[in-house]
Amino acid sequence: AAKYSELEAEKTSLKAELQDRIKSLQLDVDTSRDNLTQMETILANAESQSAALKAEMERHIDGLKTELDASHAKSIDLESSLVAEREASAAKYSELEAEKTSIEAELQDRIESHNAEVESIRENLTHMQTKLTDAESQSAA
Repeated sequence: AAKYSELEAEKTSLKAELQDRIKSLQLDVDTSRDNLTQMETILANAESQSAALKAEMERHIDGLKTELDASHAKSIDLESSLVAEREASAAKYSELEAEKTSIEAELQDRIESHNAEVESIRENLTHMQTKLTDAESQSAA
């Protein structure tokens, strides 16, 4: 009878310990889910910002190209009679070309930066998903 009581007490203790471990694992799973949701939100925001920035830069570049084309056409029309005007227009053309190149480089840098940020977030999501899967596997076990 004493042996039975001892086994019952040990069984009760093991059940309580198992319940505590299950609660702890469930908390880990819930925390991982929350973190995953936050990371997904951050990723969606970063992708949205990247797309908006790219669209804004493309519109700006298109505007510069239009302005550049208009400036060049004016230069060609006035070339025969207004040499000084042509030189000023060519200078403007070079300035716009340099600005366009600068903006394209800035756009590329921002896109690469956003892509790196998005990739980092994706890696974090993958890591969190792995943790979540591991926690769920442990919880199920």
